[in-house]
Amino acid sequence: MLRHPALPLILVQTLSSMRDVPQFVFFLIYLQEQIGLTPILISSVVAGQQLASAVVALFGGAITARLGSKWVLAIGLALAGLSSFVFQTHAVWLLVVLWLISGAGGAMLNVGGSSYLTQLGGRGALGTLSAFYALSMTIGGAVGNPIVGFVAEERGYSALGWAVMGVSIIALTLLLWLMPNLNAPTAATPDLPADLAMAAPAPRLTRQLLLGMRCLPTLFYGMLTVLVPLVLNEISGSKVTVAAYGTSTLVVASVAQLMAGRAADRWGARGPTLLAYAVLVLSGLGLALNSQSVAGLFGFGVMGISAAWALSALMFVWVTDGIPKPHHPSMFGTLHAVWSLSMMGGSLIGSWLMGLGAALPFLVLGLLNVGSVFLALAYYKKPNFDSAVGIRHWH
Repeated sequence: MLRHPALPLILVQTLSSMRDVPQFVFFLIYLQEQIGLTPILISSVVAGQQLASAVVALFGGAITARLGSKWVLAIGLALAGLSSFVFQTHAVWLLVVLWLISGAGGAMLNVGGSSYLTQLGGRGALGTLSAFYALSMTIGGAVGNPIVGFVAEERGYSALGWAVMGVSIIALTLLLWLMPNLNAPTAATPDLPADLAMAAPAPRLTRQLLLGMRCLPTLFYGMLTVLVPLVLNEISGSKVTVAAYGTSTLVVASVAQLMAGRAADRWGARGPTLLAYAVLVLSGLGLALNSQSVAGLFGFGVMGISAAWALSALMFVWVTDGIPKPHHPSMFGTLHAVWSLSMMGGSLIGSWLMGLGAALPFLVLGLLNVGSVFLALAYYKKPNFDSAVGIRHWH
């Protein structure tokens, strides 16, 4: 039996990522090779999934408050698992419906997993736990990619679909077996409105600052994930260089997440957050000045994505620092919706700016994070947050 309460969550998240990360890549190839969709139609399907995820995330907090994080995770796993049936059909309408359902499942997974993590207890270890939780997604993708690639090449897309469906079943079984429902309603617990009334939500300004702290770096990150590999490939003409960039990003960003989480546990999240935002600004300036340099794009691109990953781990500490626990699910739902829309916005704005000048997307979206610095300073400005949060804060 797994002893640490976070280990079942991390194991389930790892298995979920073993399915989701490679499945996404091969779904795009499936649409192109087997269905014959054009790139613009493929992009539309992906955008539709992100929109579905954003919409469902807004309701995820209320559902989590009713059912508890464990059952929201279970629902998310089940819905996302249905997407594996896309490899069993050539009907475009059914493919689209299944992929939209997977977006809804992904939102439930995110909200349920995030709120479960912050329910686990001690503030002193939350940063490190958050880093390992975020890293589980990377590890799952790294393990799943070669396995799924081998199955697809040797057995075809149908076998690939059944294989990733099997991973979903294993993850769901482990979740039901190992994970307690930490915030489950009980007979002694008042109904939702009264229960939530026991802990007033954080002031509107606090919530708005938190959303801005999530939005601005995600705009930059969404742009980086699309443009840097494309520009690197165009300038270098080498797929090996692009692959090396992807590998370097995974390694360095994973280390950055662990360092940020450990620093937050030791000194609080304010300092690591400000440092990560400063690195994003530096990355944007470096990419703008080196937009035609392979070495510059490579180095500053890895730097920017590493800082963005560190901020993703720190986000759990931000929420714990400023939002009362009963309101964590709804806050994470809203944050996930903002993340989805910001990822879409970053890629679209970045592509439009790229048409005006090669350096502009890096410069404009990078400098936006000067604003992130001021948002973080305002968020951590008060010597103490509302006493309902009940956590140690900066002085």
